Amino acid sequence: MSKSPPAYNKSEQTEGLKKDQKSQTLSLPLGTGTSSMQDQRSSSLSSIEEFKRSSTKGTSSTLQRLLSALRGDSNIEDLIHQAWGTPRSPTQELVMRYWISTRMQEHWEYLKVHHPWEFKRYLKKGYMEPIPTRWVQTQRLAWQYPEGSFWETPAEKRLYYCLNNGRTPDGSTHPKIRPLNINRNLNAIIRRGEERNAKQSYIDPQKLAMYQSSGDVFQTDEHVKSHQYSDQVPNTIYAARGAALHELANGISNGTDHLETMLLIDISGSMLYKPYQGVHGPDGRIRYHDQPPNIRLVEHLTHRVLQHMVPRTQREHPNQRGIETVTFSTSGQYIGQLSAYNFQHEWNRIQLGGGTNVMQGWQVVKNNFFQRQHDTAGHGRFDEKFGWQPTPGMPKLSLLVFLDGEANDMDEFELELLGESWAYCTIVLIGMEECPHHHSHALELERVAKFNPHVGFFDVHGRVCERLVVEDLLGSVYPVDPPQYNEILKPEYDLPAYSA
Repeated sequence: MSKSPPAYNKSEQTEGLKKDQKSQTLSLPLGTGTSSMQDQRSSSLSSIEEFKRSSTKGTSSTLQRLLSALRGDSNIEDLIHQAWGTPRSPTQELVMRYWISTRMQEHWEYLKVHHPWEFKRYLKKGYMEPIPTRWVQTQRLAWQYPEGSFWETPAEKRLYYCLNNGRTPDGSTHPKIRPLNINRNLNAIIRRGEERNAKQSYIDPQKLAMYQSSGDVFQTDEHVKSHQYSDQVPNTIYAARGAALHELANGISNGTDHLETMLLIDISGSMLYKPYQGVHGPDGRIRYHDQPPNIRLVEHLTHRVLQHMVPRTQREHPNQRGIETVTFSTSGQYIGQLSAYNFQHEWNRIQLGGGTNVMQGWQVVKNNFFQRQHDTAGHGRFDEKFGWQPTPGMPKLSLLVFLDGEANDMDEFELELLGESWAYCTIVLIGMEECPHHHSHALELERVAKFNPHVGFFDVHGRVCERLVVEDLLGSVYPVDPPQYNEILKPEYDLPAYSA
Protein backbone atom coordinates (compact mmCIF):
# COMPACT_ATOMS: atom_id res chain seq x y z
CA MET A 1 0.00 0.00 0.00
CA SER A 2 1.40 3.41 -0.96
CA LYS A 3 1.99 5.95 1.73
CA SER A 4 -0.07 9.12 1.83
CA PRO A 5 1.91 12.36 1.65
CA PRO A 6 2.54 14.08 4.99
CA ALA A 7 -0.12 16.45 6.25
CA TYR A 8 -0.14 19.85 4.62
CA ASN A 9 -1.36 22.84 6.60
CA LYS A 10 -3.75 24.71 4.32
CA SER A 11 -4.45 27.46 6.80
CA GLU A 12 -1.11 29.19 6.31
CA GLN A 13 -1.16 32.22 4.06
CA THR A 14 0.71 32.08 0.73
CA GLU A 15 3.13 34.80 -0.30
CA GLY A 16 2.87 36.35 -3.76
CA LEU A 17 5.38 36.53 -6.57
CA LYS A 18 7.93 39.30 -6.47
CA LYS A 19 8.07 41.29 -9.68
CA ASP A 20 11.27 41.02 -11.66
CA GLN A 21 11.89 44.49 -13.09
CA LYS A 22 14.30 43.16 -15.71
CA SER A 23 11.98 40.62 -17.33
CA GLN A 24 8.34 40.16 -18.17
CA THR A 25 6.31 38.44 -15.42
CA LEU A 26 2.81 37.20 -14.86
CA SER A 27 0.80 39.13 -12.26
CA LEU A 28 -1.55 37.06 -10.08
CA PRO A 29 -3.96 38.40 -7.45
CA LEU A 30 -2.88 37.26 -3.96
CA GLY A 31 -5.28 34.96 -2.14
CA THR A 32 -5.51 34.60 1.60
CA GLY A 33 -5.17 30.81 1.60
CA THR A 34 -3.40 28.04 -0.24
CA SER A 35 -6.57 26.77 -1.92
CA SER A 36 -7.41 30.14 -3.49
CA MET A 37 -3.85 30.57 -4.75
CA GLN A 38 -3.88 27.05 -6.19
CA ASP A 39 -7.15 27.78 -8.03
CA GLN A 40 -5.59 30.92 -9.50
CA ARG A 41 -2.39 29.07 -10.41
CA SER A 42 -4.41 26.23 -11.96
CA SER A 43 -6.34 28.65 -14.15
CA SER A 44 -3.16 30.47 -15.24
CA LEU A 45 -1.29 27.23 -15.88
CA SER A 46 -4.17 25.92 -17.98
CA SER A 47 -4.12 29.03 -20.15
CA ILE A 48 -0.36 28.86 -20.59
CA GLU A 49 -0.45 25.18 -21.49
CA GLU A 50 -3.12 25.86 -24.14
CA PHE A 51 -1.05 28.72 -25.52
CA LYS A 52 2.06 26.56 -25.43
CA ARG A 53 0.50 23.92 -27.67
CA SER A 54 -0.27 26.54 -30.29
CA SER A 55 3.10 28.28 -30.04
CA THR A 56 6.32 27.74 -31.92
CA LYS A 57 9.28 25.83 -30.58
CA GLY A 58 11.08 29.11 -29.92
CA THR A 59 8.51 30.23 -27.36
CA SER A 60 8.42 26.84 -25.58
CA SER A 61 11.49 27.51 -23.43
CA THR A 62 10.10 30.91 -22.40
CA LEU A 63 6.83 29.35 -21.30
CA GLN A 64 8.71 26.67 -19.41
CA ARG A 65 10.45 29.38 -17.44
CA LEU A 66 7.08 31.04 -16.75
CA LEU A 67 5.61 27.73 -15.61
CA SER A 68 8.58 27.19 -13.32
CA ALA A 69 8.14 30.67 -11.88
CA LEU A 70 4.45 30.06 -11.23
CA ARG A 71 5.21 26.81 -9.41
CA GLY A 72 7.72 28.70 -7.27
CA ASP A 73 10.58 26.26 -7.87
CA SER A 74 12.81 28.50 -9.98
CA ASN A 75 15.21 29.42 -7.20
CA ILE A 76 14.69 26.92 -4.36
CA GLU A 77 18.12 25.39 -4.81
CA ASP A 78 19.65 28.86 -4.89
CA LEU A 79 17.91 29.76 -1.63
CA ILE A 80 19.05 26.51 0.00
CA HIS A 81 22.60 27.14 -1.15
CA GLN A 82 22.53 30.71 0.17
CA ALA A 83 21.10 29.62 3.53
CA TRP A 84 22.99 26.39 4.22
CA GLY A 85 25.79 26.04 1.66
CA THR A 86 26.52 23.03 -0.54
CA PRO A 87 24.93 19.61 0.11
CA ARG A 88 27.94 18.32 2.05
CA SER A 89 28.71 21.51 3.92
CA PRO A 90 28.65 21.34 7.75
CA THR A 91 25.65 23.66 7.90
CA GLN A 92 23.53 21.74 5.43
CA GLU A 93 24.39 18.44 7.15
CA LEU A 94 23.39 20.07 10.45
CA VAL A 95 20.03 21.10 9.00
CA MET A 96 19.39 17.64 7.53
CA ARG A 97 20.05 16.08 10.95
CA TYR A 98 17.55 18.55 12.41
CA TRP A 99 14.91 17.46 9.89
CA ILE A 100 15.40 13.85 10.97
CA SER A 101 15.46 14.59 14.71
CA THR A 102 12.24 16.62 14.53
CA ARG A 103 10.69 13.96 12.24
CA MET A 104 9.88 16.67 9.68
CA GLN A 105 11.99 15.34 6.81
CA GLU A 106 9.08 13.88 4.85
CA HIS A 107 6.99 17.01 5.28
CA TRP A 108 9.70 19.40 4.09
CA GLU A 109 10.54 17.19 1.10
CA TYR A 110 6.85 16.98 0.24
CA LEU A 111 6.50 20.77 0.29
CA LYS A 112 9.66 21.18 -1.76
CA VAL A 113 8.25 19.02 -4.56
CA HIS A 114 4.53 19.79 -4.44
CA HIS A 115 4.24 23.21 -2.75
CA PRO A 116 7.51 25.07 -3.36
CA TRP A 117 5.98 28.42 -2.41
CA GLU A 118 5.23 27.06 1.05
CA PHE A 119 8.68 25.49 1.24
CA LYS A 120 10.35 28.83 0.53
CA ARG A 121 8.12 30.57 3.03
CA TYR A 122 9.07 28.30 5.92
CA LEU A 123 12.71 28.27 4.89
CA LYS A 124 12.80 32.06 5.18
CA LYS A 125 10.97 31.94 8.54
CA GLY A 126 13.65 29.63 9.96
CA TYR A 127 11.31 26.70 10.68
CA MET A 128 13.60 24.21 8.94
CA GLU A 129 16.73 24.83 10.98
CA PRO A 130 17.72 24.74 14.67
CA ILE A 131 16.98 27.79 16.81
CA PRO A 132 19.86 30.27 16.45
CA THR A 133 21.66 31.05 19.70
CA ARG A 134 21.07 34.75 19.09
CA TRP A 135 17.31 34.16 19.10
CA VAL A 136 17.61 32.40 22.47
CA GLN A 137 19.66 35.22 23.96
CA THR A 138 17.17 37.86 22.82
CA GLN A 139 14.16 35.61 23.64
CA ARG A 140 12.85 36.24 20.13
CA LEU A 141 10.61 33.17 20.08
CA ALA A 142 9.23 33.93 23.56
CA TRP A 143 7.90 37.38 22.65
CA GLN A 144 4.22 37.66 23.46
CA TYR A 145 1.82 38.25 20.60
CA PRO A 146 -0.84 40.94 21.19
CA GLU A 147 -3.74 39.88 23.37
CA GLY A 148 -6.45 38.29 21.27
CA SER A 149 -4.01 36.53 18.94
CA PHE A 150 -4.56 32.82 18.41
CA TRP A 151 -0.93 32.10 19.32
CA GLU A 152 0.75 33.30 22.50
CA THR A 153 4.32 33.31 21.15
CA PRO A 154 6.21 32.57 17.91
CA ALA A 155 7.63 29.46 19.62
CA GLU A 156 4.14 28.10 20.30
CA LYS A 157 3.14 28.64 16.65
CA ARG A 158 6.25 26.90 15.34
CA LEU A 159 6.01 24.05 17.87
CA TYR A 160 2.44 23.19 16.92
CA TYR A 161 3.33 23.33 13.23
CA CYS A 162 5.92 20.62 13.91
CA LEU A 163 3.59 18.56 16.09
CA ASN A 164 0.82 18.67 13.48
CA ASN A 165 2.97 18.01 10.42
CA GLY A 166 5.81 15.79 11.64
CA ARG A 167 5.64 12.04 12.06
CA THR A 168 4.76 10.76 15.52
CA PRO A 169 7.36 8.55 17.25
CA ASP A 170 5.20 5.44 16.77
CA GLY A 171 4.07 6.35 13.26
CA SER A 172 0.43 6.80 14.29
CA THR A 173 -1.83 9.59 13.12
CA HIS A 174 -3.69 12.00 15.36
CA PRO A 175 -6.19 14.84 14.99
CA LYS A 176 -4.77 18.31 14.67
CA ILE A 177 -3.96 19.69 18.10
CA ARG A 178 -4.36 23.30 19.13
CA PRO A 179 -3.12 25.13 22.23
CA LEU A 180 -5.40 26.54 24.90
CA ASN A 181 -4.92 30.21 25.72
CA ILE A 182 -5.27 31.24 29.37
CA ASN A 183 -7.10 34.44 28.37
CA ARG A 184 -9.43 32.82 25.85
CA ASN A 185 -9.84 29.26 27.17
CA LEU A 186 -9.64 29.63 30.94
CA ASN A 187 -12.73 27.52 31.64
CA ALA A 188 -11.51 24.73 29.38
CA ILE A 189 -8.08 24.79 31.05
CA ILE A 190 -9.60 24.53 34.52
CA ARG A 191 -12.03 21.81 33.39
CA ARG A 192 -9.37 19.60 31.87
CA GLY A 193 -7.20 20.11 34.96
CA GLU A 194 -10.05 18.94 37.17
CA GLU A 195 -10.58 15.92 34.91
CA ARG A 196 -6.95 14.91 35.30
CA ASN A 197 -7.12 15.51 39.04
CA ALA A 198 -10.01 13.03 39.20
CA LYS A 199 -7.64 10.32 37.91
CA GLN A 200 -5.63 10.35 41.15
CA SER A 201 -5.31 7.03 42.92
CA TYR A 202 -4.02 5.72 46.24
CA ILE A 203 -0.40 4.63 46.44
CA ASP A 204 -0.24 0.86 46.89
CA PRO A 205 -0.35 0.46 50.72
CA GLN A 206 2.10 -2.45 50.68
CA LYS A 207 4.61 -0.52 48.59
CA LEU A 208 4.07 2.62 50.64
CA ALA A 209 4.85 0.70 53.84
CA MET A 210 8.18 -0.32 52.30
CA TYR A 211 9.22 3.11 51.01
CA GLN A 212 7.78 5.70 53.41
CA SER A 213 10.20 7.65 55.55
CA SER A 214 10.01 9.84 58.63
CA GLY A 215 12.47 12.03 56.76
CA ASP A 216 9.97 12.94 54.02
CA VAL A 217 9.78 16.73 54.10
CA PHE A 218 6.08 17.06 54.86
CA GLN A 219 6.48 14.76 57.88
CA THR A 220 8.87 17.22 59.51
CA ASP A 221 7.21 20.52 58.49
CA GLU A 222 5.33 22.01 61.44
CA HIS A 223 2.93 23.87 59.13
CA VAL A 224 1.62 20.67 57.52
CA LYS A 225 -1.24 19.14 59.50
CA SER A 226 -1.81 15.86 57.68
CA HIS A 227 0.62 12.96 57.88
CA GLN A 228 -1.09 11.02 55.09
CA TYR A 229 0.56 10.74 51.68
CA SER A 230 -1.27 12.42 48.81
CA ASP A 231 -2.92 10.44 46.04
CA GLN A 232 -1.03 10.65 42.76
CA VAL A 233 -1.92 10.47 39.07
CA PRO A 234 -0.05 7.45 37.64
CA ASN A 235 2.81 8.49 35.36
CA THR A 236 2.85 7.13 31.82
CA ILE A 237 5.95 5.77 30.13
CA TYR A 238 5.09 5.77 26.44
CA ALA A 239 6.19 2.86 24.27
CA ALA A 240 8.43 5.11 22.15
CA ARG A 241 10.16 6.37 25.32
CA GLY A 242 10.73 2.82 26.51
CA ALA A 243 12.17 1.87 23.13
CA ALA A 244 14.51 4.88 23.14
CA LEU A 245 15.82 4.01 26.61
CA HIS A 246 16.23 0.36 25.58
CA GLU A 247 18.27 1.41 22.54
CA LEU A 248 20.42 3.69 24.70
CA ALA A 249 20.90 0.91 27.27
CA ASN A 250 22.11 -1.47 24.53
CA GLY A 251 24.56 1.15 23.32
CA ILE A 252 25.92 1.67 26.82
CA SER A 253 26.17 -2.07 27.49
CA ASN A 254 27.98 -2.63 24.18
CA GLY A 255 30.34 0.29 24.70
CA THR A 256 29.11 2.25 21.69
CA ASP A 257 27.35 4.87 23.84
CA HIS A 258 28.32 6.67 27.02
CA LEU A 259 26.17 8.71 29.38
CA GLU A 260 26.82 11.90 31.33
CA THR A 261 24.35 13.36 33.84
CA MET A 262 23.47 16.90 34.92
CA LEU A 263 20.82 18.69 37.02
CA LEU A 264 18.68 21.70 36.04
CA ILE A 265 16.65 23.23 38.90
CA ASP A 266 13.91 25.88 38.90
CA ILE A 267 14.54 28.47 41.65
CA SER A 268 11.96 31.04 40.49
CA GLY A 269 9.72 32.99 42.86
CA SER A 270 6.76 30.60 42.56
CA MET A 271 8.87 27.86 44.13
CA LEU A 272 8.75 29.86 47.38
CA TYR A 273 4.95 30.01 47.67
CA LYS A 274 3.63 28.68 50.96
CA PRO A 275 0.67 26.54 49.91
CA TYR A 276 -0.81 26.37 53.40
CA GLN A 277 -1.23 30.18 53.30
CA GLY A 278 -3.21 30.05 50.06
CA VAL A 279 -2.24 30.35 46.41
CA HIS A 280 -4.07 32.50 43.83
CA GLY A 281 -5.08 30.55 40.75
CA PRO A 282 -5.54 31.94 37.22
CA ASP A 283 -9.30 31.74 37.75
CA GLY A 284 -9.09 34.19 40.67
CA ARG A 285 -9.72 31.56 43.34
CA ILE A 286 -7.48 31.14 46.37
CA ARG A 287 -6.74 27.50 47.11
CA TYR A 288 -5.16 26.18 50.29
CA HIS A 289 -2.91 23.13 50.15
CA ASP A 290 -1.65 21.18 53.15
CA GLN A 291 1.93 20.70 51.99
CA PRO A 292 5.38 22.37 52.21
CA PRO A 293 6.68 24.94 49.68
CA ASN A 294 7.80 23.34 46.41
CA ILE A 295 11.39 24.46 46.92
CA ARG A 296 11.56 22.39 50.11
CA LEU A 297 10.46 19.23 48.31
CA VAL A 298 12.94 19.89 45.49
CA GLU A 299 15.68 20.36 48.08
CA HIS A 300 14.92 16.95 49.60
CA LEU A 301 14.61 15.19 46.25
CA THR A 302 17.86 16.74 45.00
CA HIS A 303 19.71 15.63 48.13
CA ARG A 304 18.38 12.10 47.70
CA VAL A 305 19.20 11.73 43.99
CA LEU A 306 22.73 13.02 44.55
CA GLN A 307 23.37 10.09 46.90
CA HIS A 308 22.87 7.77 43.93
CA MET A 309 24.10 9.87 41.03
CA VAL A 310 27.53 10.87 42.35
CA PRO A 311 28.85 7.31 42.90
CA ARG A 312 27.72 6.33 39.41
CA THR A 313 29.48 9.34 37.91
CA GLN A 314 32.66 8.62 39.84
CA ARG A 315 32.88 5.13 38.33
CA GLU A 316 33.56 6.82 34.99
CA HIS A 317 35.24 9.95 36.37
CA PRO A 318 36.98 9.18 39.68
CA ASN A 319 38.14 12.76 40.13
CA GLN A 320 34.70 14.34 39.71
CA ARG A 321 33.37 15.59 43.06
CA GLY A 322 29.68 15.84 42.22
CA ILE A 323 26.98 16.37 39.58
CA GLU A 324 27.21 19.41 37.32
CA THR A 325 24.25 21.58 38.34
CA VAL A 326 22.54 24.61 36.79
CA THR A 327 19.71 26.69 38.26
CA PHE A 328 17.32 28.95 36.37
CA SER A 329 14.88 31.73 37.09
CA THR A 330 15.09 34.94 35.07
CA SER A 331 18.53 33.77 33.92
CA GLY A 332 20.57 30.57 34.10
CA GLN A 333 23.38 30.06 36.59
CA TYR A 334 26.01 27.32 36.83
CA ILE A 335 26.51 26.54 40.53
CA GLY A 336 29.17 23.84 40.25
CA GLN A 337 29.31 20.16 41.15
CA LEU A 338 26.76 19.29 43.83
CA SER A 339 27.23 16.29 46.08
CA ALA A 340 25.81 15.06 49.37
CA TYR A 341 29.06 16.21 50.99
CA ASN A 342 28.78 19.89 49.98
CA PHE A 343 25.02 20.00 49.48
CA GLN A 344 23.89 22.08 52.48
CA HIS A 345 26.63 24.67 51.99
CA GLU A 346 26.04 25.09 48.27
CA TRP A 347 22.26 24.98 48.51
CA ASN A 348 22.17 27.75 51.12
CA ARG A 349 24.13 30.00 48.74
CA ILE A 350 21.47 29.85 46.01
CA GLN A 351 19.60 33.14 45.50
CA LEU A 352 15.96 32.17 45.12
CA GLY A 353 13.34 34.19 43.22
CA GLY A 354 12.74 35.71 39.79
CA GLY A 355 10.93 34.67 36.62
CA THR A 356 10.80 31.24 34.99
CA ASN A 357 12.92 31.15 31.84
CA VAL A 358 13.95 27.54 31.35
CA MET A 359 15.69 28.21 28.03
CA GLN A 360 18.21 30.44 29.79
CA GLY A 361 19.07 27.55 32.08
CA TRP A 362 19.13 25.09 29.18
CA GLN A 363 21.68 27.21 27.33
CA VAL A 364 23.98 27.15 30.36
CA VAL A 365 23.55 23.35 30.57
CA LYS A 366 24.29 22.97 26.86
CA ASN A 367 27.35 25.20 26.87
CA ASN A 368 28.75 23.58 30.02
CA PHE A 369 28.23 20.06 28.70
CA PHE A 370 29.78 20.71 25.29
CA GLN A 371 32.67 22.74 26.66
CA ARG A 372 33.63 19.89 29.00
CA GLN A 373 33.31 17.33 26.21
CA HIS A 374 35.39 19.49 23.88
CA ASP A 375 38.10 20.25 26.43
CA THR A 376 38.51 16.67 27.66
CA ALA A 377 37.98 14.61 24.49
CA GLY A 378 37.69 16.99 21.55
CA HIS A 379 33.98 16.25 21.07
CA GLY A 380 31.53 18.80 19.71
CA ARG A 381 31.71 21.47 17.03
CA PHE A 382 30.78 25.10 17.55
CA ASP A 383 28.66 26.69 14.83
CA GLU A 384 28.65 30.50 14.80
CA LYS A 385 24.91 30.67 14.16
CA PHE A 386 23.51 27.61 15.94
CA GLY A 387 26.04 27.09 18.72
CA TRP A 388 27.38 23.71 19.84
CA GLN A 389 26.65 20.68 17.68
CA PRO A 390 27.33 16.99 18.41
CA THR A 391 30.06 14.99 16.71
CA PRO A 392 30.31 11.20 16.23
CA GLY A 393 31.23 9.27 19.36
CA MET A 394 30.22 12.04 21.76
CA PRO A 395 28.55 10.85 25.01
CA LYS A 396 24.83 11.42 25.49
CA LEU A 397 23.49 13.76 28.16
CA SER A 398 20.86 12.56 30.64
CA LEU A 399 19.42 15.70 32.23
CA LEU A 400 17.18 15.72 35.30
CA VAL A 401 14.96 18.84 35.45
CA PHE A 402 12.91 20.06 38.42
CA LEU A 403 10.32 22.79 37.81
CA ASP A 404 6.98 23.85 39.28
CA GLY A 405 4.92 25.18 36.37
CA GLU A 406 4.93 26.37 32.80
CA ALA A 407 7.96 28.51 32.05
CA ASN A 408 7.65 31.71 30.03
CA ASP A 409 9.58 30.00 27.23
CA MET A 410 8.37 26.43 27.69
CA ASP A 411 7.26 26.06 24.07
CA GLU A 412 10.72 27.10 22.90
CA PHE A 413 12.30 24.55 25.27
CA GLU A 414 10.04 21.80 23.92
CA LEU A 415 10.90 22.83 20.37
CA GLU A 416 14.61 22.80 21.18
CA LEU A 417 14.46 19.34 22.74
CA LEU A 418 12.75 17.94 19.61
CA GLY A 419 15.90 18.63 17.63
CA GLU A 420 18.51 17.51 20.19
CA SER A 421 19.21 13.83 19.46
CA TRP A 422 22.16 13.82 21.88
CA ALA A 423 20.07 14.79 24.94
CA TYR A 424 17.71 12.72 27.09
CA CYS A 425 15.61 14.73 29.50
CA THR A 426 13.64 13.66 32.59
CA ILE A 427 11.24 16.46 33.58
CA VAL A 428 9.75 16.53 37.08
CA LEU A 429 6.75 18.82 37.63
CA ILE A 430 6.40 19.74 41.32
CA GLY A 431 2.97 21.09 42.24
CA MET A 432 0.01 21.56 44.53
CA GLU A 433 -2.42 18.88 45.57
CA GLU A 434 -5.96 19.19 44.15
CA CYS A 435 -4.89 22.10 41.90
CA PRO A 436 -6.43 22.14 38.38
CA HIS A 437 -3.84 24.66 37.19
CA HIS A 438 -1.04 22.24 38.13
CA HIS A 439 -2.78 19.39 36.34
CA SER A 440 -3.25 21.55 33.24
CA HIS A 441 0.53 22.09 33.15
CA ALA A 442 0.96 18.34 33.62
CA LEU A 443 -1.18 17.68 30.54
CA GLU A 444 1.06 19.96 28.48
CA LEU A 445 4.17 18.09 29.62
CA GLU A 446 2.52 14.73 28.98
CA ARG A 447 2.02 15.91 25.41
CA VAL A 448 5.74 16.77 25.22
CA ALA A 449 6.69 13.27 26.36
CA LYS A 450 4.24 11.66 23.94
CA PHE A 451 5.76 13.40 20.92
CA ASN A 452 9.41 13.21 22.00
CA PRO A 453 10.81 9.82 23.08
CA HIS A 454 13.89 11.56 24.49
CA VAL A 455 11.71 13.17 27.16
CA GLY A 456 10.32 11.42 30.23
CA PHE A 457 7.72 13.23 32.35
CA PHE A 458 6.87 12.73 36.02
CA ASP A 459 4.16 14.54 37.97
CA VAL A 460 4.77 14.96 41.71
CA HIS A 461 2.36 16.90 43.93
CA GLY A 462 1.21 17.26 47.50
CA ARG A 463 2.65 15.20 50.34
CA VAL A 464 5.13 12.93 48.61
CA CYS A 465 6.77 9.58 49.31
CA GLU A 466 10.23 10.73 48.27
CA ARG A 467 11.91 7.34 47.97
CA LEU A 468 9.26 6.13 45.52
CA VAL A 469 9.74 9.27 43.44
CA VAL A 470 13.53 8.89 43.43
CA GLU A 471 13.24 5.29 42.25
CA ASP A 472 11.02 6.35 39.32
CA LEU A 473 13.16 9.34 38.36
CA LEU A 474 16.50 7.55 38.39
CA GLY A 475 15.00 4.68 36.43
CA SER A 476 14.47 7.29 33.70
CA VAL A 477 17.86 8.99 34.13
CA TYR A 478 19.79 5.71 34.09
CA PRO A 479 18.69 3.14 31.49
CA VAL A 480 21.49 0.93 32.86
CA ASP A 481 22.11 0.28 36.56
CA PRO A 482 19.42 2.43 38.22
CA PRO A 483 19.40 2.26 42.05
CA GLN A 484 17.50 -0.63 43.57
CA TYR A 485 15.29 -0.94 46.63
CA ASN A 486 18.03 -1.66 49.22
CA GLU A 487 20.10 1.29 48.05
CA ILE A 488 17.20 3.74 48.02
CA LEU A 489 16.04 2.89 51.55
CA LYS A 490 19.23 3.87 53.36
CA PRO A 491 18.13 6.15 56.25
CA GLU A 492 21.27 8.29 56.05
CA TYR A 493 19.93 9.70 52.77
CA ASP A 494 17.22 11.62 54.67
CA LEU A 495 17.78 15.33 55.27
CA PRO A 496 17.53 16.64 58.86
CA ALA A 497 14.13 17.81 60.10
CA TYR A 498 12.96 21.19 58.81
CA SER A 499 11.50 24.03 60.85
CA ALA A 500 10.42 27.42 59.50
